[in-house]
Amino acid sequence: MWSESNNYGFEDELDYLRSIKKDDSYTFTYPFEYIAKNYGNDNYDIGTADMVVWVQWNEAEAGYTVAYDVPEMDKIDPAEGNGDAASFYESDVYWRLVSDLDGMGISSELRAT
Repeated sequence: MWSESNNYGFEDELDYLRSIKKDDSYTFTYPFEYIAKNYGNDNYDIGTADMVVWVQWNEAEAGYTVAYDVPEMDKIDPAEGNGDAASFYESDVYWRLVSDLDGMGISSELRAT
């Protein structure tokens, strides 16, 4: 982590972050489960769909930004008790992505908020 007292030889934090940047972009695909059919009383069929996640270097923010899409979202019925793509990302995919990025050396300080 860059600070004024430990600046690693860089004038400001943005220059420091740019210096530790990895590749410009990454694409991940994560499967997740959803409720295919809800019969009630905790009885339901489970389906599986994929979420495609793009991690892209943003020069202006000197950090990686994240975008995602569920190509099969049309088969996931909210009436069966499912959320939207954002809820699947937040509850399931986000944590796997963070783990993968950490493993690649893309720590939280390189992720734009």
